[in-house]
Amino acid sequence: MHELHALPAETRLLLEDFLDNESNTDGLDSIATHGFLTALTVGPEVPPSSVWLPALFDNQPVSADAALAAQIQNALEGWQKEIHATLYHGQPLALPCTLALKANESTELNDWCMGFMEGMFLKESSWYSDDEDLIADLTLPMMVLSDLIDDPDLQQLRRDAKLSKDLAQQIPDVLTEIYLHFHAPKTI
Repeated sequence: MHELHALPAETRLLLEDFLDNESNTDGLDSIATHGFLTALTVGPEVPPSSVWLPALFDNQPVSADAALAAQIQNALEGWQKEIHATLYHGQPLALPCTLALKANESTELNDWCMGFMEGMFLKESSWYSDDEDLIADLTLPMMVLSDLIDDPDLQQLRRDAKLSKDLAQQIPDVLTEIYLHFHAPKTI
C-alpha cells in the first residue's frame, strides 16, 4: 500500500471498535464494511459519501455524537483511500479475514462478500453498463458467497464445497481484475 494513504493504526482501531461494538446496531461490522468500501473502490464510480454513508448505516445516523460521527466518516473515507492506493499501486488487496468457508455456517468471508455486494448495489446499473457478461463472471465469487441473492443456480454453487472454496481463493485476483477493468487507461 502507498504509505501516504496508509490508515494510521489508531484510526483503524477506532473504526474496528466502533463498527464491531454492540451499539452499532444499524451499520455493517468492520469486515463487511471493508467489503463495502472495496466495492466502492473497484467499481466504475465512487459515489459521494452523502450516498454511501447512509447506505452503510441503513439510513440511520452514524452516531448521536456529531463529533464522533464526523471522526468515523473521516476514518471511513481514509480507509477507502487506503484500499484505492493499494490497488492503484499494483498491490494485491489483503482482506481483513481468511479466505476460508465452513459448511452450513457463516464466516467472516461471507460477511465481507455481503458487504461487497451491498456496496455494488449502490451503483449496480453502472457496473453492468460496459460489459455485463464479464462483470457477472468477475463478481460471481462475491455473489455466491454473500448469500444475498436467492437464485437456485447460485444456491447450487453454494452447496458445492470445492467450488465455493475455489471461488473464495479467487477473490483477491478478481478484485484486481475488476479494478483494472474500470480504472486502467483504455488502449486503442
